[in-house]
Amino acid sequence: MKKIKKQISKLTTGAKNKVPENWQPHLTRKNIIISVIVVFFLIQYFQVARMTGGLTSLSLRGSSLVDEVGKLTEVSQMIGEDLNEVRGYLLLPTRQYSSSFDSEENSSVSDENENELQISLFKYVGYLGDIERKKIAFENNYAFLGSLASNSELSYFLEDKALSLGQISDKARNHYLEITDSEVGKVLSFTLNKETGDMVLETASDSMSVVATDADEFTGDVLIYLRDNLSTILTDIKKIEASKIYIIEAFVKQEMVDLLAAEQLTFVAEPTQTDSALTFDIQNVATEVVAQVILSLEDFSITLHDSRDDENIVLQVTDLATSLPPFIEKLDVLPAVQKNIIEAQLVLAETFEDNGFKLLLEENSLYVNSLAREDEYRFYYDIFYGDASGVLLGSIVIEKNSGLVEVVGPDGADTMNLLFFEEGLKKKL
Repeated sequence: MKKIKKQISKLTTGAKNKVPENWQPHLTRKNIIISVIVVFFLIQYFQVARMTGGLTSLSLRGSSLVDEVGKLTEVSQMIGEDLNEVRGYLLLPTRQYSSSFDSEENSSVSDENENELQISLFKYVGYLGDIERKKIAFENNYAFLGSLASNSELSYFLEDKALSLGQISDKARNHYLEITDSEVGKVLSFTLNKETGDMVLETASDSMSVVATDADEFTGDVLIYLRDNLSTILTDIKKIEASKIYIIEAFVKQEMVDLLAAEQLTFVAEPTQTDSALTFDIQNVATEVVAQVILSLEDFSITLHDSRDDENIVLQVTDLATSLPPFIEKLDVLPAVQKNIIEAQLVLAETFEDNGFKLLLEENSLYVNSLAREDEYRFYYDIFYGDASGVLLGSIVIEKNSGLVEVVGPDGADTMNLLFFEEGLKKKL
């Protein structure tokens, strides 16, 4: 600091000797210090302005955002240090200049709970609360189902419409309650999940969650729903049953029976139901689903779906009996394992004919039998030293139960997946 004062004194004396006399009274040490500070701040201002001007392009340079902000923070800290040095020279108190990014980062870090015991306690208490909530929901909904039988207004409506309210049945995961019609069977059902306490109302073509606060509200809502929708529900049931019969009859025609037998396919007459469709599966000999007949529960249209079509295209049909034969004939009906075996055989045959592979065999005095021998479990491509009459070193095999390509020793043991083969791996094992 003494050196700085000495240099300023020399600067003041030298400057007075070189400026006009009318300026000399203003050329004091204090004025020079003020001028130096002003110049210093101007320089720093232009540096920061140039830096912040560059920030306008940060949106186009997202990957460099952190670097640019880091540089700006560094410059700001340098300015703060320089200001404190000048304030110290002027005998003014210094200040702490901190980055807003630092404060935000420190704040976010301080907000994070890293105490494992506290975190576990939060989880446990939340778990207990969730269990209790599900328990209460189950108890309430079970009581609501029981209240249906004691509601006189609902009982009168059911009797008038020739409907019957069943008993609550207990299954593995759910409780069930059905309302049935003497002609069409089940009209609607309630499913109460034992684990979650959630209740769902289902009809032949609809499904919805049931939420109620008390028994009167629940029975009232059920009665209103039946009054508003019973006619539609019964009509939908009849349409669905007619469509199911139409689909099944298309598959029992002798032409289709013969075609399915030739392709080793099976039609599953019992469909699976979702919220929007009934799906009939067509399975191959390995019981893999290769195609589906889908009945929409929204518009009762029928579509054919090739389950192995990568584009997932569905074909809507108007005459199922006419559309089925060409659709079936184009299906890929091979079991997945058989497809894997065929693919592996083609790849091996192509490799055995590759000039580079042949050269590799020649350089190592090896011979591969490209005609596989087989037993009950494998296809074997034997590798000999010399020629076909030489020493059997091992075999490349295709497993019949999976289609995997493996390598085995000359005795058929030491099996290893060819895809995982590495030089020296057997030594490590």
